[in-house]
Amino acid sequence: MTEWTRERAIEVAVAAGHVPLDLSLGVPGEPPPTWCRAPESRAPAAYPASRGTLTLRVAAAGYLERRFGITVDADAVAASAGAKEFISTAPLFLRDVLAPTTRDTVLIPALGYPAYEVGARLAGLRAHRIPADEDFRMRLDRLPDAVAARALCVWVNSPANPSGVVEALGPIVRWACERGVLLLSDEAYAETTWSGTPRTALEHGPDGVLAVHSMSKRSNAPGLRVGFYAGDPAVVAGLVTRRRAAGFMASADAQAEAAALLDDDAHAEALRVVNERRLRDLVSAFAAHGLPCTVPEGGLFAWLPAPGADGAAFARYTAERAGLIVAAGQQYGRAGRGHVRIAATHDVAVVVPRLRLLRTDSRRSRREVAASGRAPDQGDAAGDRATGGG
Repeated sequence: MTEWTRERAIEVAVAAGHVPLDLSLGVPGEPPPTWCRAPESRAPAAYPASRGTLTLRVAAAGYLERRFGITVDADAVAASAGAKEFISTAPLFLRDVLAPTTRDTVLIPALGYPAYEVGARLAGLRAHRIPADEDFRMRLDRLPDAVAARALCVWVNSPANPSGVVEALGPIVRWACERGVLLLSDEAYAETTWSGTPRTALEHGPDGVLAVHSMSKRSNAPGLRVGFYAGDPAVVAGLVTRRRAAGFMASADAQAEAAALLDDDAHAEALRVVNERRLRDLVSAFAAHGLPCTVPEGGLFAWLPAPGADGAAFARYTAERAGLIVAAGQQYGRAGRGHVRIAATHDVAVVVPRLRLLRTDSRRSRREVAASGRAPDQGDAAGDRATGGG
């Protein structure tokens, strides 16, 4: 069977005569900031610093101190070519960095960013999904002891993509440290924490912990392809050496622009205000059109229960009926197959005309959704193979 993907959804929308409105990716509709642009002449003739320029690492450490109240030495910070690059490649080096070890398992959320599983597979490691409760929160206490004993590292994502859950990071850090498991904390959506204040796993100490941050989400700058990771100095140093040898590096100009953005909080706060307004407006608009969901604790996405409990069928329906591109929940794990993820990346006035094209009569809607969910897109494994964007 053909997988249901963003590209397939766009094809379906165009074939039905629509100009697609893409709400499947967490990238705001506005262009990224331009005031931070580095002049082309800035780029040196030499290779850029794989570990990150000192300017970038100092800026990242300063951001962590201002935003989270923690002190991190610039030597315990390193650059990546975007957070997704780091997530997908870190497991390649971890068994070497953490040697000697026979551990071979990467623990990933039951519902999470596909890159976690991709990274484990690229490294030839086992990916094991952590049990979750009915709210999609991680339940490490339900993990079999035999699996925990083989764990090399564990990924936590808070606020979580796609569900928006904000995890209690302290108990997760303690669980990992007590078992000698490296804790990898994906904090790309930290600035979009709507329930309480943004948190980082590094608040509980750097030993055995790495936090990963993204310029794409904090600054609406996905085109820079710059992120950073920080935490345990020994692990950071080991990864820097191996990543340099493998050729992973962000361009010098991109690093300069990222440093300028990290030094500036005003643009990030303005984006945060816009994101929260759009998310609340989006949830209200879907509810008003017969598709209720709740405002998440964090993140850029509405996590909508799909009519008929079939996210892939509903994603096809919205593409066909309204040219509305949403992400089927099964792309993030089988636990999400009854939902769709909808990005709050446009003002609601742009979205509402598309919602009017969707039938809101519940019985008729279910029949049409069922009819639109034809064979191409329903395979159980499809979501676990999907590798869509952030």
